[in-house]
Amino acid sequence: MSQNPLPAPRGDAQRGAADHHDRVSAMFDAIAGRYDLMNAVMTWGQEPRLVRRTVARANIPAQARVLDLATGTGDLAFEVLKQHPDAQVVGADIAAEMMEVGRARAGGDRIEWVVADATDLPFEAGSFDAVTHGYLLRNVADIPATLAEQFRVLRPGGWVAALETSPAPDNVLKPFSSFYIHRVMPQLAKLMADRPEAYAYLSSSTKAFHTPDEVADLFADAGFVNIGHETHMFGTLATHWAMKPVD
Repeated sequence: MSQNPLPAPRGDAQRGAADHHDRVSAMFDAIAGRYDLMNAVMTWGQEPRLVRRTVARANIPAQARVLDLATGTGDLAFEVLKQHPDAQVVGADIAAEMMEVGRARAGGDRIEWVVADATDLPFEAGSFDAVTHGYLLRNVADIPATLAEQFRVLRPGGWVAALETSPAPDNVLKPFSSFYIHRVMPQLAKLMADRPEAYAYLSSSTKAFHTPDEVADLFADAGFVNIGHETHMFGTLATHWAMKPVD
């Protein structure tokens, strides 16, 4: 008998999730060097303010252990340390090259960088006081599994705060929001990125993503309470927050 048998065949859903995982990881690794610049341009310089707001919504206690998922180059992780210098921060992402860019930033040695899948985290239950993430949920194949993992690793009473894109809201500003998402963003990418298809993906995934109210329902389904959100940039971005109930 072979000492290295072939893996068992995977079902279509599992295979599709794995393929999505690999595509997203490769795409973000390919744009790692320009990711921060692109975010700054596409948010008209609002990214630092949005990051600050998101971290503030995590209600991080003193001497906390904080998990930043989809950490990328570490914007949220570094902001956690800025607002809470005594925190222990773990940044996790499937895109190793993105994290290498973050590790090289000033203060990068204060963050523990971990390659990890947000749907199957390598951390013990109740091991974090807060969880943060930016643009994670629209990039995973299984949002309920991702939120279930965040619920699992949070201690009771811990908070999760997330920054996410949102489809253009159905209001008087929708024509302007839609134009920006579907026309302006891809054109900016063509001018600035080596892989403009990555930002075409951003546009299409934003259009297909859940509304803030739908995201709130997903948090509730995962068991979270005290759920809320606030929108930014004419409704095209949203900060979400929720708490794991106290036992």
